[in-house]
Amino acid sequence: SLPYQFTLASIQSLQHPLNRGYDTPEPPTMTSSSPGTPAWLKKSLVRMKSLDYRFSDDNTAIYNKKQQQMQRNQQQFQAKKLDAHAYRQKILQERKQGGFASSAGDLVIDSEDLQDVDVTKSPGYRREKHMDKQRKRENMKSRRESSTSSSSASSTSSEAEDSSKSSFSQCTFNMANILMGVGMLGLPNVFKSAGWIGGTCVTIGFCLVTWKTSYYLGRALNGDPRPVHLFDGSDLTIKRMRKPVSSFPEIAREAFGDNGCICLSAVLYFELFSCLSIFFVSLGDHLHALFPNISQAKHMTIVAGILTLPSALLRTPKLLSYLSMVGTFATVAVVSSVVASALYMFFTVGDSAGVEKEDYALYSSSGLPLAMGIVAYCFSGHAIVPSIYNSMQRPHEFERMIDLTYGVVLSACLFVAVSGYYMFGDDVDDQITISLEKRAGEGNLAMDCLTWLMILTACSKFTLTMFPLALGFEEMLTNILPSDLAMELVDSVVKIVLIFLALAVAIWFPSFSFLCSLVGLICTVIVSVIFPALANLRLFGPSLPLSEKLFGWLLVVGGTFVAVVGTIATVDADI
Repeated sequence: SLPYQFTLASIQSLQHPLNRGYDTPEPPTMTSSSPGTPAWLKKSLVRMKSLDYRFSDDNTAIYNKKQQQMQRNQQQFQAKKLDAHAYRQKILQERKQGGFASSAGDLVIDSEDLQDVDVTKSPGYRREKHMDKQRKRENMKSRRESSTSSSSASSTSSEAEDSSKSSFSQCTFNMANILMGVGMLGLPNVFKSAGWIGGTCVTIGFCLVTWKTSYYLGRALNGDPRPVHLFDGSDLTIKRMRKPVSSFPEIAREAFGDNGCICLSAVLYFELFSCLSIFFVSLGDHLHALFPNISQAKHMTIVAGILTLPSALLRTPKLLSYLSMVGTFATVAVVSSVVASALYMFFTVGDSAGVEKEDYALYSSSGLPLAMGIVAYCFSGHAIVPSIYNSMQRPHEFERMIDLTYGVVLSACLFVAVSGYYMFGDDVDDQITISLEKRAGEGNLAMDCLTWLMILTACSKFTLTMFPLALGFEEMLTNILPSDLAMELVDSVVKIVLIFLALAVAIWFPSFSFLCSLVGLICTVIVSVIFPALANLRLFGPSLPLSEKLFGWLLVVGGTFVAVVGTIATVDADI
């Protein structure tokens, strides 16, 4: 049997201490008495350059052939050098003793004439000088090769590091793509619920709050409450207050311990499961708009059956990840279509866009809870902030990236919300694409393509959202499953169960705006408002100014009030 059971956890525990996660045990110490490393593991360990691993004494000889040859040449050169020096010393010693003997044994030069002889012209001297020149050339050559190899290695490593990181524009695009998701389709319904003034205030207000809490997350990841741009390396006297962290659970663990990390993970998993139901409702609505003869519930059931096969059989979302680009294209298409339609109606129909003025509401307090929930769901991207931060080539530009991203997202949200409400008024559907499809009627190829694009986007997002959720349940069952085959079977069963549970929720609550509002009020307010503000107070409370403390507690108390009261009001409302 093998001396160590090298599982995934034990391999990860061998990483450098600075790269290990919390509560990770130290790697096993390998001494001279330790058994040898198995041959099947040695090759993989050699390739893993980040592992802090030491081989035992019986298998440390992993040599480089080029280094071996250079050492051999150096040894041969030193031997030749010693031979030349000994040969020259022998000649000089013979001259000192009385003469220089020829090959025939006759004395050629007497010792009295030794001072008249140019000893630098002796064969031994010339050989020694030749070896000195050769030694200098070899040293220069080896230095050039070492400098070239080191520079190329450093440049290669820096290029590899740069290529693995994202630029400022790429991070901005990724963050904006995360925020502008399916929730944007329900923004015109925000103005329908709260009116022109209420919808505008809720959208701008929640955008500003989540913009500020994104700052809190970036500073928690950086380990200091001061602005991130101060740590660009120009001032070496600035020291961080805490050790930087790299993930959302690590922030929760640093601020609230293991129990806080467990609670936050439960909220995130609940949000993922709720998103599955939202995708089902979106798919049912769009398919019902294309095929009105079939009910929405039947459409959702058919889609659930279709999605069962790929979700159960595929172990990784690698193939489906290529469909993630469809979401980006769909977002651009929706924003462009809604704004273009609104502009076309404004210039052709007029200010009213064919809608009676009574169908527009200036302000409605009764619809504020639903409006706040939908807007909150639209800005639910804080769980991805650590990944964006860690992927940046220049993390000190994080806050500037957040500023630009939220500016773009807020503009797009206001364009979609105002344009959709302007075109349809209180008759707007839960999803603006459904209203556009109804108005276009049958035979409109452009709107049919847009609707199918949204269907494909929802399918891809559904499958991609399923994998981390199923992986969480799979990790809980890892210790009790006896084999890999059992793990695969359980994984497939878990995915199928999650699909039909999400389908049951979607059939029971078939309202897109209702589900988005509940998820936004319960999950997004906790993850994107309450948690960042409370973590900032727990991590850096003593060093924060009084104004920051008051604003942080205002976000915590206000977010809790909105989550509790808004959820109750939304459930009691007649959606």
